[in-house]
Amino acid sequence: MNLKNIFSELTTALDEMEKDREEILKLSRSVVRDSGIAIKHVHRKEFDQYSQKIEEIKINHTKLLEVVNKNPGVYFKFLKTPEQEYTEAIAFYSIVQKKPIPTPNEINIDPLNFAFGLSDVVGELRRYALDNIRNSRVDDLNEILESMDEIYNQLFSLDYPGGITQDLRRKTDVCRTIIERTRGDISITIQMTELRKCMEDDS
Repeated sequence: MNLKNIFSELTTALDEMEKDREEILKLSRSVVRDSGIAIKHVHRKEFDQYSQKIEEIKINHTKLLEVVNKNPGVYFKFLKTPEQEYTEAIAFYSIVQKKPIPTPNEINIDPLNFAFGLSDVVGELRRYALDNIRNSRVDDLNEILESMDEIYNQLFSLDYPGGITQDLRRKTDVCRTIIERTRGDISITIQMTELRKCMEDDS
């Protein structure tokens, strides 16, 4: 029997897979962590730092894809979280800066992972709107809400079986709840702002 040779070959292959898996996890953690930092830079309006961090993310994402593509059937699942976070950082910046959001192809991200990332942008936009409210910046509130609505409407239009879209429908439902809460907060803020202006005009 040649089992010894067979298992020697198997061990070599599995050792290589384990090595690749560890590299994937390392790169994935870097992309997720740096995406969170990039989002914080946007909230703080530190756009130069954001651009620097995004360049780092792009490099690590490219390296990540190279390792995943060695055995996509095994490793593809590891792309979901980092690509979702990467998309969130890119889309959030684009909306805040009033620029077009890049397409999945343009940033080399799986379309479904891109959709997951867009669903998470709604939460960041709510946080951004609340920060504006706290700082008495009301001019862009309606525009922020419109962006949230547009993302939700587009996500809701993806009417495919759950076997394809996974938990996207659930995340879309969460978006709707977040948007309605934000709509209420913005409506109250705008009403209070208008009332304050009226009182100041009368005084």
